[in-house]
Amino acid sequence: MSVRAGSLLALLLLAVALPASALELSQGRIKLTLVEGAGRFSLSYLTAAGSYVPLLSPQDPRTTMLSIVLNSSIFRMGDSAGFTETVEKTGTGAQFVWKSDFLTVTEGFSFISSIGATAADGIRIDLTLKNTSRQDFTAGVRYLFDTWLGETGPTPFATDTLPVIKRETILTGRSLPRWWVSPLAGDPEQLGLQCMVTEDGITQPDRIVFANWKRLSDAAWAYDSSSARDFSLLPYSKNDSAVAQYYAARPLGQGSQFTVTTVLGKFNPAGFPATIAVASGDFAGAVQQSLAAGGGAPAMRADLGTVNTILSRVDAALAPGGADITESELTVMESAIRDLKARASTYGK
Repeated sequence: MSVRAGSLLALLLLAVALPASALELSQGRIKLTLVEGAGRFSLSYLTAAGSYVPLLSPQDPRTTMLSIVLNSSIFRMGDSAGFTETVEKTGTGAQFVWKSDFLTVTEGFSFISSIGATAADGIRIDLTLKNTSRQDFTAGVRYLFDTWLGETGPTPFATDTLPVIKRETILTGRSLPRWWVSPLAGDPEQLGLQCMVTEDGITQPDRIVFANWKRLSDAAWAYDSSSARDFSLLPYSKNDSAVAQYYAARPLGQGSQFTVTTVLGKFNPAGFPATIAVASGDFAGAVQQSLAAGGGAPAMRADLGTVNTILSRVDAALAPGGADITESELTVMESAIRDLKARASTYGK
């Protein structure tokens, strides 16, 4: 996000308004921060130089946000009254839980590794909506990601099918890419925020909108972009990029629930599998989930995710102060490796 008009006053207000506490977790090269009381998260990547670089706009974590539409009512999580919020660690990362008299929203974050990586370099977000009322609803989801890495270079956004996106753009249906990225121009590590879109195991959005942050934030819900506009909204902001991902409203009957799965991380042209990488607290579950994902069409990619899960656990054990691999974890590894060898014999046939 670029510096906006009145930024000095905004920063002064921010110092007073932002909650003082946050849950911060690091694994591999990713640092995840959940801001308590604001219902927001931020991501940073540890570069080869040893410094963390934010993957989402660092000025104010509240500018990346989650919204829920329930029938005709819109709730911005962390802001809307009527919901209690808790933040807690989990076996694979951390989660927000928001509860009201009619709906429970759980936003779980798990550390994952991109294809070919040996350490965590991204996160998987599993957003679950559960109807706790005595009536039926329809429910939809919108994520607004405040991007910034691509704002200083010639390529604000790119996808695996579109090398450059410089103006407001909507992608739907068959035009949806496998991934999009907000890249840092000229970076030797190809630093950029990547979001997987159509990977197996990830919930495919119905619509992706690349537009100016303020325009998207000011829109209560739907936003129609125009290719005549770039990412500026003078005099408020200049070259201020953002992405909104829409998941269309679907039935949510009383007592029922559904989950939207998203993957974000440091750019890797090969992308990310949807499988969960490491978490020593639930290592066996992570490996079992990875193996279960290997039966679909992208079997080789899913099995590589299982390998990454195992390697990440080994890396964690070798790190200073890392927990030793237990006998039960070693048994899981040996069993998984036998399964992977058996599967490998079928590739190419």
